[in-house]
Amino acid sequence: MSSSLPFISVWYCQRYLAWLAHSWRPEQATEAYYFETIHLERLLNWCFSQGLSLLDLKPLEIERYVAFFCNPPASWCLPSSSLKFVPNPLLNYGAWPINQYWRPFLSASRDVSRQLGFAQIVINRFYKFYYQDVSVLEFEPALAGLFAKHKPNFIKMTEFEMDWYMNSLAHLPYGEKYKLITMVYFALARYSRNSRRRLMGSTRSPGLLNQFYRNSAGEWIETLPGGSSRALGGQFKQIFEQYLMHLELDPEKPLPPARLFATSPEGKFARKCRVNLVEFAMGTGDPRVRKAVEKYQSLSFSTLRKSSITTPRG
Repeated sequence: MSSSLPFISVWYCQRYLAWLAHSWRPEQATEAYYFETIHLERLLNWCFSQGLSLLDLKPLEIERYVAFFCNPPASWCLPSSSLKFVPNPLLNYGAWPINQYWRPFLSASRDVSRQLGFAQIVINRFYKFYYQDVSVLEFEPALAGLFAKHKPNFIKMTEFEMDWYMNSLAHLPYGEKYKLITMVYFALARYSRNSRRRLMGSTRSPGLLNQFYRNSAGEWIETLPGGSSRALGGQFKQIFEQYLMHLELDPEKPLPPARLFATSPEGKFARKCRVNLVEFAMGTGDPRVRKAVEKYQSLSFSTLRKSSITTPRG
């Protein structure tokens, strides 16, 4: 419908991405672009399907989108990621045809709470940009407060369930670089007691390898707020030293002030691993693993951290 203003809506999304791209570090640009566009594409497609304008959504329409986002119909989903365009080396990228099998959502179980939180970040930021661009200085964030309404109850994981996930992740048939990044990230969630922000740093001041050091007994130590220190344990040592050797660093020598992770450990690769491991858990013969499928579907840094603090063995 012409009333949905599809071209001007897409044009404003392009302007928003061009404006935001100036804040991206070169090594983060690909993941940052994917993070922004996936949520804009989903909302745009929904608006088009409803005959609505992205630039004029009302609060009740946003509520409808949230309900749709949390439970998209099968016709909007695919079981695994698919390219949006059909590659053709004989054509310029802009002329590649759209893949008729591409869909905005995955039918595999998603961590809806976390995904809705990400959508909230992108959509609120887009509307802030748009309203400032058209000189509307007072506005309410489009998704303010909706994330909290849909946040599910946290379910703790047992030591056995966390061990199974980490061990299975280590045996996935993928390249070592991204797999080790994901494993170290989850190991920090499980064994460290520093906040994620303290560990990872920020865009301007990223977390560094040399925030950890080995003591005379060969244990890896972290410094906590207030100046106290804490050993991270043998399982962390095994995973972390594998990662250091992959980086061609000697674990027995002081670590350099280099970035802890060259790329985001919460990117597309980590999501792909989670989908695979949920499928494995569903098909395993171990009833303890099958029982944990729901927990694996929503596994994140936060759930591992909360589970590791006071978790029974089992």
